[in-house]
Amino acid sequence: MIRESKFYLYLGLGVLAFSLVWLILVFFQIEGNIGSPGNSPRTVPFFLGCCMSILGVIFLYQYYLGYRPKISIKGVQNNEFRNVFFCIIVFLLYAFLLEWFGFLVSTPFILFVLSRFILKEKNWKFNLLFPVIITGSIYFIFIVLLHSTLPRGIFF
Repeated sequence: MIRESKFYLYLGLGVLAFSLVWLILVFFQIEGNIGSPGNSPRTVPFFLGCCMSILGVIFLYQYYLGYRPKISIKGVQNNEFRNVFFCIIVFLLYAFLLEWFGFLVSTPFILFVLSRFILKEKNWKFNLLFPVIITGSIYFIFIVLLHSTLPRGIFF
C-alpha cells in the first residue's frame, strides 16, 4: 500500500517516544508507588504517560490504515468564533458552579450545555446519558481507582 503522507507515522512515533521518555522520567524522578491505596505524586503523571502511549499507538494505526490529514484552506468561520466565545463563557460558569455546587452537580450540567449547544446534538437521550456516563466514569476513576477526592462545593 502506497501512502502519500507520513504525517501519522511521524506523529505516532514522536508521541510514542515522548511518552516512553515521560514514563521513564516519572519512575526515576518522582517518589511514590503506583497502585498504592492512596495517591502518590507519581500517580497522575504515570496515568498521563499511559494515555500518551495509547495515543501514539492510535496514530501509528491510523498511518497503517492509510489516513491522511485534511488540508483546509478556508479561513475561520463566524460560527467558530461564536463557539469559542461560548466555550469560554461556559467554562467560566463551570468554575463558578464547581465552587458552589461541586463536581457531581456542575459537571453533568455543563456537559449537557456543551453537547446541546456546541455539538448541536438533537437527541435528548444522548444529551441526558452522555453527561451522566462521563461524570460517572470520572467519579469511578478518581474516587474508586485512585482514592482521590473531587470538589464538593459549598452546598454539598
